[in-house]
Amino acid sequence: MAGLEEVRNVLHVIRARLYHNYLEYGGKFIAHTKTDKTLNVNQICAEAVTRGGSSLNYDTMVDAVNAYFDEAFYQLADGFSVENDYFSIHPKIGGTFDHTDAKPDKKKNPVEFTFRKRQKLRDIISRITVEIEDVVENLAYIAEVLDVASGTVDERLTSGSVLTVLGRRIKITGNDPSCGLYLVNVADGSTIKVIGNLVDNQRNRISTQLPVLAPGTYRIRILTQFSGGGTFLKEPHHIDSMVDLAVS
Repeated sequence: MAGLEEVRNVLHVIRARLYHNYLEYGGKFIAHTKTDKTLNVNQICAEAVTRGGSSLNYDTMVDAVNAYFDEAFYQLADGFSVENDYFSIHPKIGGTFDHTDAKPDKKKNPVEFTFRKRQKLRDIISRITVEIEDVVENLAYIAEVLDVASGTVDERLTSGSVLTVLGRRIKITGNDPSCGLYLVNVADGSTIKVIGNLVDNQRNRISTQLPVLAPGTYRIRILTQFSGGGTFLKEPHHIDSMVDLAVS
């Protein structure tokens, strides 16, 4: 029992950097975590076995976790909510209906899922300490990714819809043909360059229409030679978003 309590009471540390918040005046800052690596099921299971957090062997644990998620999301797709001790997921139908006889439209009334914290996750959050390690000065970065169709921020992308990226020094410009906005597939690292005219292309805001995308998880990458002045950078530099964006 003492060992169990020791694990329950472990303290966690999230290390972060401060960035200037261009959305507000007055010299305020926002924090982003320094560790932006995304762990998949295999990596988490390997860590659990190595760390001693699981009594199962690696292969058994991977199979069990994948089987749980396959069944959980099968039930979610049939309209059931799913919960465990850490969080619950609830199906939700978005948008509005013009009249009582209106049929659901996949674009106007997308099926979405809401995530709610439960007690064990709230307990973990209460034991997290945030340590600010440094302040990033004069750096280009992506602050928010807005999916115009769903109105969500830093959550999803709608295939073929308009995407708006907010940030700092992100204007796409330069004479190198690689400059542009890319979608990076998190699963395999492959990239898709968004071809076409940008709806909006400013130093702190970019809007463009997305191509048709396969379901998956993506991040935004911007390649630009924008320097903030009248000359281009010698070489394009890339700016990556810090969040995973789901396409369903």
